Amino acid sequence: MPQNQQIQERILKILKITDETPLVKSFRVELPKEVNINFYPGQFFMVSFVDDSEIRTARAYSIASSPLNKNYLEIALNKVGPFTTKLFGMKEGDLLKFKGPYGKFYFSEEIKNNLVLIAGGTGITPLMGIMRYCNDANLSNRIKLIYSVKTPHDIIYRDELKKIKNENKNFNYVVTITRSNAEHSWKGKIGRINLDLLKENMEDVKNSLCYLCGSKEFVHSIIEMLESFGIKKEQIKTDIWG
Repeated sequence: MPQNQQIQERILKILKITDETPLVKSFRVELPKEVNINFYPGQFFMVSFVDDSEIRTARAYSIASSPLNKNYLEIALNKVGPFTTKLFGMKEGDLLKFKGPYGKFYFSEEIKNNLVLIAGGTGITPLMGIMRYCNDANLSNRIKLIYSVKTPHDIIYRDELKKIKNENKNFNYVVTITRSNAEHSWKGKIGRINLDLLKENMEDVKNSLCYLCGSKEFVHSIIEMLESFGIKKEQIKTDIWG
């Protein structure tokens, strides 16, 4: 965690719940005007329920919103167990407890490198925070997102990715799907992220900083490929889920 960062615990109201895909919802919680929570894009908060006698555990969720947005925090997730099942059953106006920020996986404006953001599935959430922040702050970093999902229906933040690309000449992205069939009418990349796809989308290997987020298997396979064509360990930041 960055030095001098203050951990806070706040009970926050759900402002908005959005179906991002058939399996993923995003949750925005309100930041009251008197609350000032400082975090870096890419960091996470521990989220828990308020006065819940059944589920007392907390779960770590990366923040998908930009730190420059002082009105809300946003997380996005799929339903995988009792905690997320309960979360999916909540409604706007309900309360959640957020404690943080935490994590060494983050971006700050002092970083001037080209950014290569690589994600699988919901691993896009902390990277979305980085993309939104760079766009909001009009930073000059060249950014390429390489994103793998099962089907076109599973592309989280699909419309916003298009919007950022239209607004920001320094940003571009490529999506590859791993389960293609004729009904999708998909004209983009097909298959898992491989060495060729990585090489195609890295303009300046020496000056690039890579942010990887996804499952352990996913992240380790990407690291192996990146290192095979000259990316050094210090150029790779990882956020491993599960």
